[in-house]
Amino acid sequence: MKKTIKTNKLLPAAIFLSVILFASCSNFLNDPEIQNDPNRATIVSSDLLFNSVQVNQFFRYEGHLARTTAVWMQQLGGVDRQSLGLAQYIFTENEWTGQMSGIYTGGGLIDIRSIIAESDAKGWKTYSGIARFWEAFVIGMSASLWGDLPYSETVSDVKTPKLDGQKSIYDACQVLLDKAIADLTTGGGYSPPNDWVYAANKTKWIQACYSLKARFYMHWAKTDPSKYAQALAAIQLGISTNANDFRTKHSTTESESNSIYQFWRSRDSYIRSGKHLVDLLKTRNDGRLSKYFAVDKGGQYTGAPAGVALTDASNLSSTFLAKELSFDVMTFTEANLIWAECAYQAGDAATALAKLNAARRAQETKWSLTANSLGIAAGLTGTALLGAIMEEKYISQFFNIETYNDWKRTGLPVLTPFTGGTIPRRLLYGDGERNANPNIPSPSAQPARNANDPG
Repeated sequence: MKKTIKTNKLLPAAIFLSVILFASCSNFLNDPEIQNDPNRATIVSSDLLFNSVQVNQFFRYEGHLARTTAVWMQQLGGVDRQSLGLAQYIFTENEWTGQMSGIYTGGGLIDIRSIIAESDAKGWKTYSGIARFWEAFVIGMSASLWGDLPYSETVSDVKTPKLDGQKSIYDACQVLLDKAIADLTTGGGYSPPNDWVYAANKTKWIQACYSLKARFYMHWAKTDPSKYAQALAAIQLGISTNANDFRTKHSTTESESNSIYQFWRSRDSYIRSGKHLVDLLKTRNDGRLSKYFAVDKGGQYTGAPAGVALTDASNLSSTFLAKELSFDVMTFTEANLIWAECAYQAGDAATALAKLNAARRAQETKWSLTANSLGIAAGLTGTALLGAIMEEKYISQFFNIETYNDWKRTGLPVLTPFTGGTIPRRLLYGDGERNANPNIPSPSAQPARNANDPG
């Protein structure tokens, strides 16, 4: 870990890497605020770092982490080589080394903390609020996958930072998000001209903060049911329309294409559709089937069972394989379904049904489906109502890491693991980090489950 998160040695290197990595991204760096003011070098520095943060985290969230969890959740099927191994729960600590390093370097916490420091010093409230959101998102979502992580002693002179408990990281994220909301509410000062998510729109960022607060409360509801009430309070201020969805940004330019396209371009045979999701969509006569997947060689929709090398199963659709696909990170649909689940847990079935139906209407609009074609839920109570909410979430959050967190919390959907195996419930720490920091345990000493997912 020493090489990963010691600021004074690696920050100049991170800046240099950002310049080299994104030199070809002409559209992303051609904003006149960046190009035409050579007298504002410190601002240019923060903007370059912010670009690095966004691109790195876009690729982390829609890349190997999303592929891994989508295969384990049987939305996708790993059918060849490395992906088949993941589908059969065969992997080593090297599997997610790059994804773990990305928490800290090359657009991770080092760069985010630098942006926050300059923003705080110069009174750039909007910028500091956005940067604090990103810190909470990066470390919080990472803690959902790995559990305990180096955090409180990172970006400091501590050479081998300790592992902070998963709960303490989530608590810190809530503080960060509260501060982000306060800063964004105040606003003012210089704001990033290269904000590819919301173009520095304070209202949209505040809603994203509340949605993330609610999501993080939900991550702990399994161990502390009082978190449902906190999530319910937060989500009522969360993302309020499809237009405010938090999405990654890409274009048809090769260097700006999304990681799904880039992976399939070079490893087309590795992953196909997952049988569980395909069969569910077919049973429901759900219009999202053709939005997510293409027909196979026989003109049918077929999915690969868990751990089976069915390379002839349906591939992703042209929509999901498009270079310019903007990947859904947090959405209005998710906000409605969090609200629905929290209302269900509070015994308010009427609101739960209303929000489930609102989520379906949002999906119909998003995917240009016929009005009410996803059905109007009515009369559902008890576990049938919860099942309908979680089924809609499983479908609508296709390819999204959050599906994995929902499954760990609720056990829904009920999945049949690969023969003789058990679906993993956390990721192994990367060996690059373990070799640099003796506080990170070897694979045999790591827990099978995280603190928010007791067995």
